[in-house]
Amino acid sequence: MKKSIVSIILVFSFTILLTGFSYSQQMNWQNNNHQMRQKTGMTGRFNLMKKLNLTEQQKQKFADLRISFEKRMVDLRADLKKNKLDLQALRVNGNFNRNDVIATVEKINKSKDAISIAVANHLLDMYEVLTPDQQKIWKENAPKFWDMHKHFRSMRGPNRMGQRGMMR
Repeated sequence: MKKSIVSIILVFSFTILLTGFSYSQQMNWQNNNHQMRQKTGMTGRFNLMKKLNLTEQQKQKFADLRISFEKRMVDLRADLKKNKLDLQALRVNGNFNRNDVIATVEKINKSKDAISIAVANHLLDMYEVLTPDQQKIWKENAPKFWDMHKHFRSMRGPNRMGQRGMMR
């Protein structure tokens, strides 16, 4: 009986320790994320939008641009995913040669280039909607946005956890 009580107490204590550790890790991640956003000077794109003091027409134009951009990105990301799956299929099938792999990697890179160009075009489309005074505010804050965009982009995808290489 004493052994079962001791076992239950140990299991209960171990569970509490793991729960506490998990919670502290989550809080640590949230604090680091908040600190990163404060370092870049932006806690979201809404701060820039507030600074720009957009007219209702500009807000509507931005909303229209955002919707068309998101629709375009769905297609571009799907193409990229398909190309990555093609590369994975080559690896799984095992019967590939240098030309097949290089051709598939080039397709992946073209997909990534198309995404980068779409992002640049979207930002420039938004910039062109602004008045000269608003463009000055945009330029002052654009580096912060761009750095944040690159940071989050580096966290996406299979390589975010240190997995490197084409064939993993």
